Amino acid sequence: MRAILFAVLSAGLISSAGKPGTVAAQAAKEPAKLVVKDTPLAEFTRTKSLKTKVTVDFTEVKLGEILKEFAHLAEEKTDEPLMLSYGPGFPFGQKMTFAAKNQPLEVALDTLLKKAGPGLGYVVVSKEGDKYDGWVRMTTTGERGIETPPPGAAEEADAAKKLVLAKKLLDAGKPASAKPVLEIIAREFPATKSGAEAKALLEKLEKEKDKEKDK
Repeated sequence: MRAILFAVLSAGLISSAGKPGTVAAQAAKEPAKLVVKDTPLAEFTRTKSLKTKVTVDFTEVKLGEILKEFAHLAEEKTDEPLMLSYGPGFPFGQKMTFAAKNQPLEVALDTLLKKAGPGLGYVVVSKEGDKYDGWVRMTTTGERGIETPPPGAAEEADAAKKLVLAKKLLDAGKPASAKPVLEIIAREFPATKSGAEAKALLEKLEKEKDKEKDK
């Protein structure tokens, strides 16, 4: 009887683990929490500059100009400059309409980047002796303050497998079906080669969609 009960329970656990929405499935998808020992400059940026409250209202203003205003407001309240740099491909020239009222800068920044497009993020540079120590580096790999470790072989393989599926859908003339797969790859595997390729394919789909509208 015990053996039968054990078998039933084991089967139930295996079955439920494969179902989306279960606790086991959700836990498997939760990213590992990264622990970073900040330099004094990085700690100030993270605990002071990014915590300052900001109120802004922009209409059709370049993303880079909005970020500069964020930095200016943070400096006004902390009496220390908040320095920004931009990683490859960051769309600082993209025009945005955005507003925030009395929000912590990190909250407003998170909302702004989500609105600007998938995969945009930022890293607080924490490298003792580095000239960029304490700066905020804007990225296209989805971070929120802490640099993502390089992807492992398993992560690269998983992303590549999903990309193959997306490409098959595109080759079959099914861009509407391919798009959500590409969005998943770009969102969940931003640091992988397939993640970068998925992002490029998404941008291509958007351009083709705009061309169709102009006809």
